Amino acid sequence: MLIKNKSLFIKLLACALLPVFTLIIILGLQKAPSFDAVSGESYDWKSDKWTLINYFAEWCSPCLEELPELNELALEGELRVFGISYDSLSDQEIKGLINRYNIQFPVLKTSSLESLPVSIPAVLPTTYILSPNGEIVDVLHGKVTIEGIKNLIAKHEKAE
Repeated sequence: MLIKNKSLFIKLLACALLPVFTLIIILGLQKAPSFDAVSGESYDWKSDKWTLINYFAEWCSPCLEELPELNELALEGELRVFGISYDSLSDQEIKGLINRYNIQFPVLKTSSLESLPVSIPAVLPTTYILSPNGEIVDVLHGKVTIEGIKNLIAKHEKAE
């Protein structure tokens, strides 16, 4: 096929490629989603460590029973541990929970939950395990243990 009007062809090609270039630029400018803890710190979704996100509530006995295990996991430093209050609480109310139950890991602000790719669970406690690249690899319902979490992460590391 012979192109009779090169100028028209170049304009049409530029118009066709403009959305593609725009999308590439926008995706390049976006960074991984981030979220904020009530402590004021911000965290990126992706990390060089495995991440555990635990939904809990003060009225949930198994949630409170697993807090010492989650504290120990967080203090070991091998993975990131975050808590999310199931109830929509203000930052001050969440800080009260942190103090009352001696929570040693970041608890996220209710306002940060919109940016998280984990859904609000129907069962408490619910724990999400995420790979370092931010993929949800497991969803656990019920009380978790250090041994159970470490075994699951080891299983996923072997599968990679």
